[in-house]
Amino acid sequence: MAVQGPAVVRVGDVQAVYWPGDELVATALAEYAERARPWPGLPPLEPFPITLIVTRSAARFDSVTRARLPTWTGAAAFPRSNTIVLKVDGGDPFPTLRHELAHLMLAHHAGRLPLWFAEGYAALAAGEWQRLDGLTVNWALVTGRPPSFAALDRELRAGPSHARAAYALATTAVVYLERIGGERGLEPLIGRLADAPDFETAVRQTHLITLADLEAGWHADLRRRYGWLLLGTSLSLFWGVTALAVGLVWWRRRRRDRVRRAQLDVGWDVPENATENGVINDPA
Repeated sequence: MAVQGPAVVRVGDVQAVYWPGDELVATALAEYAERARPWPGLPPLEPFPITLIVTRSAARFDSVTRARLPTWTGAAAFPRSNTIVLKVDGGDPFPTLRHELAHLMLAHHAGRLPLWFAEGYAALAAGEWQRLDGLTVNWALVTGRPPSFAALDRELRAGPSHARAAYALATTAVVYLERIGGERGLEPLIGRLADAPDFETAVRQTHLITLADLEAGWHADLRRRYGWLLLGTSLSLFWGVTALAVGLVWWRRRRRDRVRRAQLDVGWDVPENATENGVINDPA
């Protein structure tokens, strides 16, 4: 029996490529991609063609992406060709699609960007902050100091255990940039990105700070917002050590008292006829 090849459904500027059995989900995803907007800080963009490749199996996803992505990845955006590859495996694919669409929209406007900013922006645009939540950031801070932007880029390329915390931290960095942008949020910075030669120049022109200043400000913001857990962890550690010390002192004293009680019993063996009128005779 011949294996049927892929088919295509078009919705406006979006063409969705799918395999037999996935026509409905491919159509729904194409319709979503066609109307998805607005995007934080981005001006209205001229429509451009987007190709969405919908796969169901990991083998087909690896085949389409030429096995160039980590095994735990279920989606990818390729801005040069305006293509998104999405694996649908039973979960809700729409937030993931919006995340990848955000990559295309940002790259279409701004070009080359640091990985931490691109991923943090996509997570923010897709409303993933609630899903990533502060607990992941808290754990990342408890287990070590906040990473530099360069280290954050490396961790985003690492395995899933590192990447989850890195995505959350990257999102907090972009949220911090949005906050220091005031009422206009990311709009002033993203407006500069279109013409600035690099990301650091855009930051300097927009906020009058260097990238190192931005990193230091972000670290301070993390400590302010999540330092309560660090304090709680320190207090828990303090009381844990205190309880251990008290327990050790109690155990040693109990052991010492047992020895003393045993010594008090020496010479106090009572013979059968040692009592007279209910009084114990002095063994001496």
